[in-house]
Amino acid sequence: MARSGEILQPHGSVSRLTSPDGTHHTIIYSSLNAQNADAAIAGEIAHYRKLDAEVEWKLYQHDTPGDLIHRLEKFGFEIGERETVLVLDLLHRHDWIEHPPPHRTERVIDLDQLNLYRQTAEKILRKDYQFTTDELAGGISAGSAEHLGYLCFDGAVPVSIGRLYTHAGSLFGGLYGGATLPEYRRAGFYRSVTAVRARDARELGARYLIVDALPTSCGILRRLGFVEISQTWPCVLRRGVKQ
Repeated sequence: MARSGEILQPHGSVSRLTSPDGTHHTIIYSSLNAQNADAAIAGEIAHYRKLDAEVEWKLYQHDTPGDLIHRLEKFGFEIGERETVLVLDLLHRHDWIEHPPPHRTERVIDLDQLNLYRQTAEKILRKDYQFTTDELAGGISAGSAEHLGYLCFDGAVPVSIGRLYTHAGSLFGGLYGGATLPEYRRAGFYRSVTAVRARDARELGARYLIVDALPTSCGILRRLGFVEISQTWPCVLRRGVKQ
């Protein structure tokens, strides 16, 4: 399901997703086979070359054909680090959600907090966070709770971040962007951010939490009760890359 402002465009055997400002493109779904996969990949490349745009092909373990990841790589897509798709049923009681988190965690609700969020995110992840910050700012201005940011503190110092997506038409809440400064890891900060987001997701009507987890967070999420349902890879075609 597309989030507010996003454009979902089914096209043959693939579905394209475009961000509200038209700057981010994702192939979010595909249903291909060994006979039509190469032609479909070439067609998508031609489409995004015409737009002069970068695109991410969101590849799942269960996607067909079974060698799709190798086909994408052959066509010039960069295969990113494998992520594990994990789901938590919020209908079940989880003590770690019910109890107060061990570290102070705040939802980002104003521009001062948002500036602090961006500074912390860029310090942890070492990349520009303008796009995400702008998305969060738009939600704050509109009074929307669909896309929320969070900060977790060690005393007065922000050391961990996270985001939550929910949608009134979906049973799923999505956890994104959870990260902690290296020197503060293994001290419960990520768990605190996850607990607050889980509680908010439930209050906003989500039945399940879903997350694409890197190896750094898989272990703790499994211990909290998340269950693996698939694997996924971000496959990116850069602007100007030839077939």
